[in-house]
Amino acid sequence: MKDRVIELSVDNRREVIELPVNPAEVEFTEKQLNQTITLLNIGEANLKGERGLKLTKLSSFFPSEKSPFYKYAKRKPDQYVSLLNEWKRAGAVVRIIITDMKVNLAMLIDQFNYSMKEGDSDIYYMISLSEYRTLNVPAVQTTTRVRSNGLLARPAAAPAGGTHTVVSGDTLWGIAKQSYGAGAQYPKIYGANSAIIEASAKKHGKAGSDNGHWIYPGDVYTIPV
Repeated sequence: MKDRVIELSVDNRREVIELPVNPAEVEFTEKQLNQTITLLNIGEANLKGERGLKLTKLSSFFPSEKSPFYKYAKRKPDQYVSLLNEWKRAGAVVRIIITDMKVNLAMLIDQFNYSMKEGDSDIYYMISLSEYRTLNVPAVQTTTRVRSNGLLARPAAAPAGGTHTVVSGDTLWGIAKQSYGAGAQYPKIYGANSAIIEASAKKHGKAGSDNGHWIYPGDVYTIPV
C-alpha cells in the first residue's frame, strides 16, 4: 500500500484519477505579488502585495499491463490520457488531494504533455496546474425609470432564465449540462448563485475555498440566460 495518495477529481468526485505511480518529487510554488518601484532621491522600494496563485507540476508515468506497477492502475495508460485531455479541453476545475502533504486544492490544467518510449508501452506525462479561485464580484443594482404616457414608470423586470431546485444527487456539472447542454458551463451557475452556495456550505460546516463544490438539496438556483 502506498504511503502517499495523489488524487485528481472533478465535479464532487464524479470522475476520479488516483495516480498509480507517484511522482518522485512534488513541489508547490506560491508567489507574493509584491511590486518594486523606483523613487527619486530614495531608490528602490518594495510594496507589499497579496499572495499569488499556487502552481505545481506532476511528472510520472501511467504503467501498462507489462509493468509491475500495473497493479496500482485502475485504467489503461491511454484511458488516463484521454480523461485528462477531456478535463483540460473542457476547462474543468480539478480537485487535487495529496494525503501526506495535507494538500486539498481546486486547480486548472494549464498544460498536459505525454510521450512513449521505443519498446515501452508505458505512457510518460507531465501535468502543469495552477490554483483556481472564484471571483466574487459584488452585484450593482440600479433602478431604471422610463417615461410612459407622460408619467414616470418602472419597466417590468426582464424574464429570468429560470430556476432549478437542487435534489439529492445533483451536481453543478449536471445542472449545467441539463440547462446548457455542456457541463463545463457550471461556473456560470455558480457565479449567479455564489451567495446561496456559500451560505449552505457554511451551514453544513463546509465553508472555505472549496465551498463552490458542495451543493445541498432544497436550495433554489437561478439559471442565468
